[in-house]
Amino acid sequence: MVHSPWMFALYFTLRSRPWTIDYGPWTVKTHKTSRVRVIIRNLGLIAAFFITMYAGSGCNEATILGNELIPGQDYVNGIDTTLTGIITQNIWKTDSAVYTGQGNYSKVLGSIVGDPLFGRAHGFVYTQMSLPSNAFSFTGTGQTLDSIVLSIAYRGFYGDSMAAQTFRVYRMAEPDFKIDSNYRYYQALKYNAGELLGTATVVPRTLKDSVSVYGTKEAPQLRIRLSTALGNQFLQQTATTGFTNDSSFYAFLKGLAIVPDTTLATNRTMLYLNLNDPVTRIRLFYKNSENDSLSASFPFAAGFTAHANYFVRNHAGSQAAQYINTNTPAGDSIIFLEDAPGLFTKVTIPNLENFPNAVINKAELVVSEITPAPSDLNDIYSAPDFLFLQQYVSGDTTRPLIDYGNPSSPNQPYFGGDKTVVTLFGGMKYTQYKFNISRYMQRLLRKQETNTSFKLEALSPRNIDVHRVRAGGGNHSQFNLKLRIIYTKL
Repeated sequence: MVHSPWMFALYFTLRSRPWTIDYGPWTVKTHKTSRVRVIIRNLGLIAAFFITMYAGSGCNEATILGNELIPGQDYVNGIDTTLTGIITQNIWKTDSAVYTGQGNYSKVLGSIVGDPLFGRAHGFVYTQMSLPSNAFSFTGTGQTLDSIVLSIAYRGFYGDSMAAQTFRVYRMAEPDFKIDSNYRYYQALKYNAGELLGTATVVPRTLKDSVSVYGTKEAPQLRIRLSTALGNQFLQQTATTGFTNDSSFYAFLKGLAIVPDTTLATNRTMLYLNLNDPVTRIRLFYKNSENDSLSASFPFAAGFTAHANYFVRNHAGSQAAQYINTNTPAGDSIIFLEDAPGLFTKVTIPNLENFPNAVINKAELVVSEITPAPSDLNDIYSAPDFLFLQQYVSGDTTRPLIDYGNPSSPNQPYFGGDKTVVTLFGGMKYTQYKFNISRYMQRLLRKQETNTSFKLEALSPRNIDVHRVRAGGGNHSQFNLKLRIIYTKL
């Protein structure tokens, strides 16, 4: 019988001691819950044993994977198994399914050039505005321009809040820029680079506050003062020329291209903008022969005005570039994930269907970020809030796993994929994501599923986003992708 608390602790430590088993394609570490009796007589040796264990605990498997996965009383006869040998491949390809027109009113605008892990990214915004009304005319006679301003509703930023960005506005020259065209993100639209309509240099942190316009507070917005020449062109239009209807207005001003300066090495920010907001408009301030402090707004009209978002990534020179589309049989030791449209990972678990017949208590795929260094700039470029895992069906066609539930009403809390921050011994922190694929695994063993590959990607509520994370691939030495299974043999 074990009497001392030290002996109890050592008893349960040894009874869960791992054995290494070779199942062919995987390396498996297994903890069996068989009873081991330990009789210790020398308490001094026990104390030394635990001091040694504590000092060397550092970054162990239980810490990386999460203590909650260790079998408790519900799995008293269970076996706790970790499968490695997973093949991961970084994939970069154009995603023709990402559209930026029609009802996708959220836009990204800006430039990132200094990300050592992922390289460059640039976002351009194209948009039309509309008339206040058909047959519009300015008030009174003898109008004189005060100023003309483009404003777009601001919804936040990604990157360095203190890094200044310069934006320029040009007149659109796209031959057929119209609302019924659903533009894809990789389509660069034409604008007249020789006709600069306005410019502004902004610091993202300063955009978070409300703006006072003629004594009225308005929601946070990006404001770019446009040229006096354009303002005077507006004042020359009448109800029978450029202001008759939207068609005549678009003949006068086809649209605006808001273009970031992509040449500056200090560019480290993307702005999140929303076109479908009352503060998104061209506003002309003027006076006439009788009154001053007059204004006219030419708003963005959802469903009537064309818009698009050109978004381009360039991984050249970054660490990610060394691991993209390599197609090596052993897979990539490091995986790079970006919010769509961006890099994603193909995950293959060879011979998973040959796992021993069992009742699957839990099967959890664990994605662990590689511990970042200060030079990685993770304090500026944060990881995605959510990763998503899908099952390949045929070719590039994918579908949600059964664990995700009905796509129209998903069981996200069960399935997982949310970002969590793990703190290791010594205070080191990194990001981790977990997916519960127990139902898929059980159906696979029952021959109700096939062992296909998975698509692992970062997702955002926005149509286009820029978060990124570097994680361990299937054959990484420390933070490798793992599938941990708790099962009961049949």
